[in-house]
Amino acid sequence: MPAQPTWLLRVPAMIEELERLSAPFLDRTVMETLFRVRRRRAIQIMNALGGGYLIGKVFLVDRLELIAQLRIISGGGAFEREHRRKELLSTELDGIRKDRAAKEIKIPVADDIWEKSMAKLAPGIHLKPGELRIEFHGSEDLLRHLFELSQAIANDYEHIKSLVEESNRTSG
Repeated sequence: MPAQPTWLLRVPAMIEELERLSAPFLDRTVMETLFRVRRRRAIQIMNALGGGYLIGKVFLVDRLELIAQLRIISGGGAFEREHRRKELLSTELDGIRKDRAAKEIKIPVADDIWEKSMAKLAPGIHLKPGELRIEFHGSEDLLRHLFELSQAIANDYEHIKSLVEESNRTSG
């Protein structure tokens, strides 16, 4: 698949800019600025999209014709595919950043954390039928308590299951 032009996703914003202009024709320098390209590429775009007129030594494109061509592009498959690709990439990169940030968090835990049971939870963790309450002092303390609770649940699942089911029986 050939590379998409760098300006493709900016087409809607470019249309808005063009609609605000009052000039009926656009020259190469305006096209360079609008499309954020160099001279040669601006000329190629002018030839491909706008048709254009040669007045003396100056090549011009009709602003309204260019808007019409850009609207066709914005409604086309290439624009939609590129838009979806960029959204997916952005979502994936955001997930990678969050994952990396999460891996940077160091939770100080006791040596016996892997053997925790529901009966041996830290004093700041209170679990009774239908209620979980955690007392903490700062984010590290909260994370430490949550990690301790998760290990106790993993090691003593039947106990927590009985607490939850007892809560359901008494509330139902």
